[in-house]
Parts: sequence; C-alpha cells; structure tokens
Amino acid sequence: MSKAGAANLTAPAFFFKSSPGNSFFTMIKAALFDLDGLLIDTEPLWEEAEIQVFKNIGIELTSELCHKIKGFRVDESINNILRQFPIELNINVSDIENAILQRVSNLIEQKGKGMPGFVYILHFFKSRNIKTAVASSSKLVIIDAALNKLGINHHFESICSAEFEPYGKPHPGVFLTAAAKLGAQPEECIVFEDSLNGIIAAKAARMKAVLIPDKTLSGDKRVAIADLELKSLLNFKEDHLKLFEKQS
Repeated sequence: MSKAGAANLTAPAFFFKSSPGNSFFTMIKAALFDLDGLLIDTEPLWEEAEIQVFKNIGIELTSELCHKIKGFRVDESINNILRQFPIELNINVSDIENAILQRVSNLIEQKGKGMPGFVYILHFFKSRNIKTAVASSSKLVIIDAALNKLGINHHFESICSAEFEPYGKPHPGVFLTAAAKLGAQPEECIVFEDSLNGIIAAKAARMKAVLIPDKTLSGDKRVAIADLELKSLLNFKEDHLKLFEKQS
C-alpha cells in the first residue's frame, strides 16, 4: 500500500505520513489503546460467539459479515445484523447481547491470547512516564475479562468503554473521554488501533493514529488516514514518538 507523503525511517515495516507546512513541538502525554484485536486476539472469539448465538435464533452468519461489524459496539453490531435479516422473529436485542457477551467472556478465559508486543508497548510508555488508557468499543465485562486474562490491569491509569458513550466508534467519544480522564488534550494523545472504525474515531478526535491493521484491511485504501501504519506493536520505536511530537 502506498501513502502520499510517506517516508520510511529505518525499515519497510511501517509508513509515516508527514505534515505539510510549519510544525511545532507538542509533548505526547497519553497513549490510548483499543482492546480487541490490538492487545488481545479476541476477534476470532467474537466471530465464534456471534455465529453460534445467531445460529440459535435461526440466523446464519458468515465470517465476512462478522468482519464488517468489527469495531462497532455489540449492540450496534446486533442491530446491524438484524437489519440485514428482515425475518419475523420475536427477538429481544438485550438477550442476544447478553448471550454473546457471556460466550465471549468464557472464550477469553479459555483461550484468549495477547497480541505480539502487548507487554512491550505498555512498558515503552510507562518507562517514559506517558499515561495509558484502554478506550474500547467493548463493554466493561469484556474489557475486564481480557485485562485479567493478560494480567495487565495495573498498567492503565484509566479504562474507558464506549458502552457509556451516546455512540460507539467511529464516533470519537470514547477517545475524548479517555483523554480527559488522563488530563491530556487531544493533540497530546496517540491512539493505537487495528480497525478502520477506530482509526476514523481517532482522527475525528484530532489525535495521532497508529494502525496495526487486521488482515481484513489488506488493500483497503481508506486506512491511509492513519498517521502511521505498523505490522506489530513491537515496531513502535522512539523515533516514531519523536516524530509525532515534532509534527503535533
């Protein structure tokens, strides 16, 4: 994938977009992290849960459809799916949501695994006295299950869920809430995301956006709005942080 104005710093593992015109120095004070698919490999677990729960009510989901609702809040995902299957069913959305959440929580406990670099990136910011927060579309019950599984609760100064926002991603609400809780202005924040909805939300919040793309985004030109694209959290280095501060 090519990006206008991109400049490789050391290796072809990433693209960095330069900003036109004069720039000034702004200290980065906060790093905000999505959860699912970024810190913990839960996307296959969500897909398994969604397919099973909807099968129980007579709706056959495909992997493709599950990928399309990636990054949305679970209630928004359910309503999106139901609109695509206009069949006469006496369905309670809350019941479906609770069933999916319970199934995902169980699957996280059984086989949840951290994504490459999840420990590295948290230590990277902690060692530089940069505050960190989780800003996820998932409900707190899922966030808690995932962080407990990985044993990283203590790394975050704040944990924010879009369940308490009027809208989920791609609305920027959850990122703005997280920044406020950390005492940081939007331009002082870096967001790490793996989904298109998350990147849109980060840019709408006027924050720097780092994309660790999910494989389903391969070839998707819309991800060019990200400021930086990396193959893994392990690829984020001091040079990237310095460039973000110079370009703010």
